[in-house]
Amino acid sequence: MEKFPHLQFFQKVSGKPRLNGGPNYNPITEGNKRNRGRHSRNLLNKTTQLKTDWNNELSVRQQNGLAPLDADIIPIFLKVNPKLVNTDFDLKQFGIEIISEEDNGYIIGASLDGFFSLEEKINKFFNDKRGGGQIAEFWEIIDGNQWKPEHILSDYLKSIWQSVDENTTYRLEVGVAFDKPLSKVPDQYKRGYALKLEKHRQNLIERDNRFLERQDEFEDFINYYGNITSEIIDLEDSFCCEVEITGKGLKDLVLNYPFVFEVSEVDEIEGVQAESEETESFEIEVIEPEENAPEIGVIDSGIMERNKYISSAIISENSKSYIRGDVSTADHVKSGGHGTRVAGAILYPYGISTVSSPYQLPCYIRNLRILNQDNKLTDKFPAQLMQEIITDNQDCRVFNLSVNSCLPARIKHMSSWAATIDKLINEKDILFLISAGNIPISDKKGFGIINYIKEGKNYPDYLNEPFCRIANPAQSSFAITVGSVNHISFNDEDFESIGNKNDISPFSRIGTGIWGMIKPDIVEYGGGLSISRVGSVVSVKNELSPELVRSTLHGGPAIGTDIVGTSFATPKVSYIVAQLLKLYPEENINLLRGLLVQGARLPEPFFENPSAISIKRFGYGIPSLERVTKNNDQRITFYNTGNIRAEEGHIYSLKIPEFLSSPAEEYDVLIEVTVSYTAKVRRTRQKTKSYLSSWLDWTSSKVGELFGGFKDYVLKEIEGKVTTYDKEVRNAMPSWNWKIKGDMRGEVDGINRTNSTVQKDWAIIKSHELPEDINFAIRGHKGWDKSNGEIPYSLIVSIEILNSSLEIYEAIRIENEIENLV
Repeated sequence: MEKFPHLQFFQKVSGKPRLNGGPNYNPITEGNKRNRGRHSRNLLNKTTQLKTDWNNELSVRQQNGLAPLDADIIPIFLKVNPKLVNTDFDLKQFGIEIISEEDNGYIIGASLDGFFSLEEKINKFFNDKRGGGQIAEFWEIIDGNQWKPEHILSDYLKSIWQSVDENTTYRLEVGVAFDKPLSKVPDQYKRGYALKLEKHRQNLIERDNRFLERQDEFEDFINYYGNITSEIIDLEDSFCCEVEITGKGLKDLVLNYPFVFEVSEVDEIEGVQAESEETESFEIEVIEPEENAPEIGVIDSGIMERNKYISSAIISENSKSYIRGDVSTADHVKSGGHGTRVAGAILYPYGISTVSSPYQLPCYIRNLRILNQDNKLTDKFPAQLMQEIITDNQDCRVFNLSVNSCLPARIKHMSSWAATIDKLINEKDILFLISAGNIPISDKKGFGIINYIKEGKNYPDYLNEPFCRIANPAQSSFAITVGSVNHISFNDEDFESIGNKNDISPFSRIGTGIWGMIKPDIVEYGGGLSISRVGSVVSVKNELSPELVRSTLHGGPAIGTDIVGTSFATPKVSYIVAQLLKLYPEENINLLRGLLVQGARLPEPFFENPSAISIKRFGYGIPSLERVTKNNDQRITFYNTGNIRAEEGHIYSLKIPEFLSSPAEEYDVLIEVTVSYTAKVRRTRQKTKSYLSSWLDWTSSKVGELFGGFKDYVLKEIEGKVTTYDKEVRNAMPSWNWKIKGDMRGEVDGINRTNSTVQKDWAIIKSHELPEDINFAIRGHKGWDKSNGEIPYSLIVSIEILNSSLEIYEAIRIENEIENLV
């Protein structure tokens, strides 16, 4: 058994948390209440105009050769009080289905009854009758339909919107909303269970039938102008697919189809290509993995399974090609392959030349081929492909996806690819590790590294350009996204490395992710690039490239240092996950996510002085296998996994040995805390706290605050009993100097950890400031899920003495063993 294992600690108390909420008063809403007549007339004028415009549109559609539409379903764009978004405020009572939540309270909707319900509520509001009060929260209804392209189209389609040719065929991805959530499964222990269960089943049947009807209606609309070219993917609150449609149909889809919330071009998806083929060879004896070793799914270009360095890790009957018409699972990519290199980086994360013979492989590799011989994904919708792969490989828990779009991820709605990955991670308790994506060395459109340098945008400043943002699907909320850092600095007479050791690799795309999420989550060594001292020639150098296994199907050696990319940083993290799976084979995937981030550390000087720029480039830093999987005399880690609901709080506590907090001592103590969780998602929503069914955050006790006081502050109700605390006393207590903003201000401006589903923070304090116990609370917050389902999470806390040989592991372990026995 490992001498310094991570230790479980236990939840001490749970209850209803004291969540901070702002005042309900809003001057616009109150003004609408005072001026009922004016507000009601304004809204009714807008609905009347929208109905007139819609009827005019319907009357000329047939003669203009446009698809038929339902006269009672009218698109609407409105603004409500932003504080009501993601609360119990339900637009269905107004006959409106939400198609998409936008910023600042704006909502794309569709009236399902020709504004009958809305106008009825407006009239009740005008007459100050019961049932109309919430009309005051309707701030504005926008005229016309010209707002739709701005809110529905991708940036590229917006740029060409005015020049769309009605006779040209466009290949697009379309997202269609369906705002009818699954109902809550009734509690079998409550009265009337049988009747409630039957009603629940009927609701499911009705919902499924209506969902299929909407798909059929959408298919009829598209078939009027083209055809659907992929499977339709069900994401519960929406569905998506790829279509081929004329420009005439595109215009009609965007301007008039009521339920569309996103239209974008189809992404180009590929792996990175090798630049050279120089290498050396090594002779080692390779031993197959332990019998119960985990199997990591490599979703890539296939693998050269008979390569002597890899073959012992392959279970051939598990290999599969997902390329239509091509059953081969070999890596046919020229110049050494791509998937073969990724698989080799999992098995030999530090290079083959570093291992001793005989060498036992750390895990098995499952070969799941999706890229063709040109290293591209061409014939399958990515969201569909992810669902198919997970359905076929339900005995595999971890998947390495070193495949990205060639373009940066969009920042409005979660992409169908990333949202599907999120849905699968939450439902199947699996983990995706995804590369952050690569900035090309040169680019015909002017977005390559050389292009930036020639424009005077030098490294690392060009990384802040919008094109250098992480690539789809790396913005996935629950996946671990991996960027790359340089593993060495390099200089010779003609070239020098772009950046030094532990600087962000010049090709590595950076964050933040969508809605301010911390992305990449972590970084690893994926290589670097060099630049000539004269002429600004950017190239791959063997010295700056990781040592990787190559496919020899097209000739060349079996090992090479001829390619770089975040593609090869990601499998090094997959190797660490394989080691974690050996330690925690039955734990929820959130523990693996949390431990990965807990064991990461920003390179100096950012560890002690992080900035928004450093977080955007490195995420939480470079993971250490030692810190991720175990401890030492100077470091101890506690963890727990659990489930929590919205408006519930869980408190955990760690006892600190008295000798460690002696006033005479001046040790630097590092406290690291990571919370990781997953939840159900809704793709039609924006912002993390709307995208998720419920969301979590964590908070800590203050300096000198003991368990009892912290408990009463965090939990306003415990087992039905209301608690109180002295607000003035608590406000006077100093807070720990957490680095990243959470519920209290951190040192890093512009980054808030609560926007992410892996939330790490750390503080460095003097040992004499340590109290007798340190307390932490996990708090559940309401999202869109009215059924208030459970959210799985992990909490990890580490305490480490910095720059000292003082031994703390055993003392803290024993102190908390005694505490948990009491």
